[in-house]
Amino acid sequence: MAGTRQILERRRAVEDVGKVTHTMETVSAVRYQHYYKRWAGGGQFYDSLAQLAYLIVTAEQAIEHPLMLDNESDCNAILVIGSDRGLCGAYNSNICHLVEVHTDMARRFGKKVKIYARGRKVVSYLNNRGVELEAIYNEFAELPTPGEVKAIADNFIGQYAAGEIGRLSVVYTRFYSPASQRAQTLVVLPVAELIDDLTTRATVIWPWELAFEDFLLSPSAAEIFDGLSALMVRSSLSACFLEAAVSEHLGRVVAMRSATDNANEMAGDLIREYNRARQSQITAELLEIISGTIT
Repeated sequence: MAGTRQILERRRAVEDVGKVTHTMETVSAVRYQHYYKRWAGGGQFYDSLAQLAYLIVTAEQAIEHPLMLDNESDCNAILVIGSDRGLCGAYNSNICHLVEVHTDMARRFGKKVKIYARGRKVVSYLNNRGVELEAIYNEFAELPTPGEVKAIADNFIGQYAAGEIGRLSVVYTRFYSPASQRAQTLVVLPVAELIDDLTTRATVIWPWELAFEDFLLSPSAAEIFDGLSALMVRSSLSACFLEAAVSEHLGRVVAMRSATDNANEMAGDLIREYNRARQSQITAELLEIISGTIT
């Protein structure tokens, strides 16, 4: 059995770890609540965006736009959104596993892949795997500003319009609810696939009796869609960054709470071990005293 001094040192170390994990849990809980409110507040906006998208795709005269049509490029772009810090469970490992699936499938079908990454943990993983990155978006802390999102989105839109990439996918952790988050891939370009996603997850069903032709449009539908398509791409990228941040902090809250509970349980076990060791030590000392008195 370990000595009482060693047990006390281990107990202090475990308690110190518990204090650190509890502090990290508290910090992430505050940030999670902040980002969660932003995520919940944006629901009505994305419902409206889905309604507009529904009207566009159901028009009798199809709108032909470069961002709606497939191009002949054999190169796909992947934007990977991870975290700068760890200790958030399997958050980053799930994302990295999904990136591996994309790269393996690209090699299998002879496709080229351009990978853009956000988050030091993901960047470090990809660098260790020898994956060449086109760009790293680590100039912002967790969420990009509207101007930064616009620059990122316009870059991808320009590449797609020029035929440099045939598809833009975002690999991130989607936040469905506090009880459900999952690493997945969102196809942003072509916009037709993004519209499918928007209309699928909309919580408000657009009145089916209305049609695109029921509205008087000025300027034309094609001109409106030119600006609307760019708005959908920027909004979706912004939503991906936000959902990734919400999922990251929730994952860290859960992981640090579990670590704190384990530390408290271990500290309790060490207290009981210390009490047993101390009791054995006292018993031994009493026996020595008694035996010395008898002799």
